[in-house]
Amino acid sequence: MIEIDTISLKKYIVENNKIEFVLQEIGCHNIKYHPLKNYYTCSNYNGDNPTAINVFNDDYIKVVNWTRSKNFDKASDIITLIEYNKNCSFIEALKFLHKILELEYNGYSKKSEIKVKNPCELFKRIKDSVRGKGFDVNEINYLDEDLLDDFVPLLHINWFKEGVMPWSADKFGLSYSYKRKRIIVPLRHWMTGKLLGTNMRTVIPDYAELGIKKFLITPSYPKSLNLFGLYENYKSIQEAGYVVIFESEKSVIKRDSLNDSTCVALSGHTISEEQVRILIGLNVDIVVALDKDIPIEEVRDICNKFYGVRNVYYIWDKWNLLREKDSPADALNKIYQFLMKYKIKFDDKEHKEYLKGL
Repeated sequence: MIEIDTISLKKYIVENNKIEFVLQEIGCHNIKYHPLKNYYTCSNYNGDNPTAINVFNDDYIKVVNWTRSKNFDKASDIITLIEYNKNCSFIEALKFLHKILELEYNGYSKKSEIKVKNPCELFKRIKDSVRGKGFDVNEINYLDEDLLDDFVPLLHINWFKEGVMPWSADKFGLSYSYKRKRIIVPLRHWMTGKLLGTNMRTVIPDYAELGIKKFLITPSYPKSLNLFGLYENYKSIQEAGYVVIFESEKSVIKRDSLNDSTCVALSGHTISEEQVRILIGLNVDIVVALDKDIPIEEVRDICNKFYGVRNVYYIWDKWNLLREKDSPADALNKIYQFLMKYKIKFDDKEHKEYLKGL
């Protein structure tokens, strides 16, 4: 047995692949890991919705509980979930974790890996973390364009086969790294167009089995403050009077290849307060088009952020026209247009359905 503090405890759980074990021990059902997005879904101990809970496979082990949101907030983690499922205190949750993991418990340690020079800085960081804000808008670090000189301007055959056209590859500055065997997608600031980072996607087929990460995003990239594609597509979005929100950059580029320049990407399936503000500021209708495997609770949660401020719709494939992990942008254009035609407006009725799930 070893003694361990709370930060190291969560790191121990992740590094030893114990998240699923912990979820089983606290009574969660329908546990499923999603390797492409690196998170688990499961149901509450007292529920049967298989996607009610999202548990992220990172050092913090962040938890989003879509059907029990009154008990959870943006700072909730695996310990919060234990407190809810076991109806216990924070300390009791820690003791429970130590017991099932066979670790020695010698009291709660508030050890922190953050070195704080200014005492007020700690409270600022906590506030920013809870609000989902990790960067100051006025302190964005731009990167030198010369960084892209290390890559070859090239449309990779894999993406060409998926429908990405040369003109869109040029528009978004796609390139390729022969050394890393990765497609390079430049990430530019939505307003200035300056380089913020890159998303490098592997082209190795068996990347998961080989322990290779699918995506390598520049660590300093302020994802929560940006929307991919908005800089390039701003004019078309204003002319069309609506914007479509996808998860991935590739979805935006694929739609652009079909002469549809109304799209932006979150670079994930969660949305920050700053991204919401940017989208509201466009003064256009909003269409949420997340991947097929994202639960309705998450989709409605995003829509609710625009409810009463902008007309907001979402694409929901009730006809099973998409494969399990597909983006609507992966579909044939006629299927995409069909889904857009029958998009669902997040109105008062939808808002009530959203509230029922809280």
